[in-house]
Amino acid sequence: MTTDSNGAFPGFDWGLPVEPPATTTAATGGNRSQTLYRKWRSQTFDELVGQEAITRTLRNAIASGRTGHAYLFCGPRGTGKTSTGRLLAKAVNCLDPDPRARPCDKCEACRSIAEARALDLIEIDAASNRGIDEVRELRDKINFQPSYLKKKVYIIDEVHMMTEAAFNALLKTLEEPPPHALFILATTDPQDIPATVVSRCQRFDFQRIGLEQIVKRLEYICQEEKIPAQQEALETVARQATGSLRDALSLLDQLIVYSGGNITIEAVHLMLGVMNIEAVSDFSEALIAGDLPGGLEQINKMVQAGTDLKRFNRDLVEHLRSLMLLKANPSGKELADMTTEAVARLQDQAKRVELAQVVYFLKIFSGVDYNLKVSPYGQLPLELALMEALLPAQVAPAVAPAVQAVPAAPARASTTPSRPAASTPPAAPRQAVPTAFERAATPPAAPEVKSAANMVEKLVNSVAPAAAPEAKTPDKVEVNVTVSGEAGVDEADMAEIAFDLVQQSWPKVIKSIDAQSKMIAALLKEARPTSNRGRQVMLSFDYQFHYNKFKDSDTNRGIIEDHFSKVMGQKIIIKCVFDGGDKDNGNGGGEGGGKGPKSPSGPGGLPENEKVRKAMDIFNARSLD
Repeated sequence: MTTDSNGAFPGFDWGLPVEPPATTTAATGGNRSQTLYRKWRSQTFDELVGQEAITRTLRNAIASGRTGHAYLFCGPRGTGKTSTGRLLAKAVNCLDPDPRARPCDKCEACRSIAEARALDLIEIDAASNRGIDEVRELRDKINFQPSYLKKKVYIIDEVHMMTEAAFNALLKTLEEPPPHALFILATTDPQDIPATVVSRCQRFDFQRIGLEQIVKRLEYICQEEKIPAQQEALETVARQATGSLRDALSLLDQLIVYSGGNITIEAVHLMLGVMNIEAVSDFSEALIAGDLPGGLEQINKMVQAGTDLKRFNRDLVEHLRSLMLLKANPSGKELADMTTEAVARLQDQAKRVELAQVVYFLKIFSGVDYNLKVSPYGQLPLELALMEALLPAQVAPAVAPAVQAVPAAPARASTTPSRPAASTPPAAPRQAVPTAFERAATPPAAPEVKSAANMVEKLVNSVAPAAAPEAKTPDKVEVNVTVSGEAGVDEADMAEIAFDLVQQSWPKVIKSIDAQSKMIAALLKEARPTSNRGRQVMLSFDYQFHYNKFKDSDTNRGIIEDHFSKVMGQKIIIKCVFDGGDKDNGNGGGEGGGKGPKSPSGPGGLPENEKVRKAMDIFNARSLD
């Protein structure tokens, strides 16, 4: 029985349309499009980009005939793991007599693999074939001899997606495969692969491809495709690929269609929604110069131009990171992937900014990306980050008052003989309150502040003993120490504030601090404001331990001042004093002494009651019986 030209029996209608056999594109000379990353996939080891160490090792193994039975290729996406697996499959099956020339990409074995028609090259996607049933099927078929090639090669991509049971079923086969079988496992997450599997393979770690290598490869492909492309445009594409050659070729493919075959930097900006390098550099210049209006104007221009702010912020963070690395290690190789022009721009900026300031900017803008993603307010997160970065540098640092004793008040009418004037030694001035940037950049230094009790002791001992009538020693003495204004404190800071308002605000201050630090709030519950002079508030502590926590720490005092100023609506300066009384040591001295009966005389030979009386006269105090 004969058939017609279409393979059907004459005079018999199958009820189906008869179509001519399909022909391949190569045979028909059709113009079916093929993506660039598939069309320009590496066909020899010489064409493999950016993995020289791996290429050398595999070439030596093939030349010496010491290829393994299982390989594990690890690394980021688009770095050549699957391409290297195919090259290795071609090399072990290549028919070229010279082992060092394999793969030759000319013999029938190499061509069949390159054209994806080799039955003995089995590529498995572990993401969709991850179960134990698929592994059992593979294990049953692996014992069959290759149909045409010398070796049967299994490339298992995304192998980390396989289940634990599937890995266990593969172990024995992976450890002792048939002589004609070769396993190549590829993954982006090697930490998810059991150690028992890794130990049975030769592991190769693929690195991200350098910027210059990607740019050279893109230039070569554009020349071969006869597509004009600007150097700056290709650099931008390579930078957006972040070390993935496949991503770079995919972007190049899109640009060719978008630009009509003429790739320019303007086309890259419009298609990708990114700003040029000058925009990122100009914004960083505004940060360095503290130009808040200029920075806000640039953000507004980007919004009007439809720029992707998340992508811009990532470019800005990458720019600041490069600036940080250049400041930290000027002779390092961290910036080897950058162009000469970009490095020169960074070096110019590095001369005008401190490393701590760059780190401060990085901490702020590295957290903006998520806020830009979830915020319904458009560019507001970026504007707030700019404000936070620049405002501390524009606000004049507040200077806390120094500790000074007020001169003795005018003598009241009294029958007691006059006494020599007591000298009042000034205490060491307290340092200026650090701004937000200074607190983030440098650890706070705790200045030495003398307690009120030590001042009383020193002042009393400096007074010459004089005869005085016997007086009853009061049980408790309340000493109101008034601190005079210091150098560096504006007269506006001394504007009078009602003490009642200060007292009413204190519980709100503790509640506000509690939201930030419960420990500090708990310590402040044993403290209270006792007086104020303008915006300077005297904060009295009953316990020595609590007093020391704030006396020796500018950070803790700064927290109180910040929250006090927020509650009061104006700048408040805190002065800590110790008023232990009977709660701490059993005497009114504050820092010294112990429990037990008071001695009849104090230091310097003065009677105790005389010592107390002199202190009362000096500080204009009154006794509480």
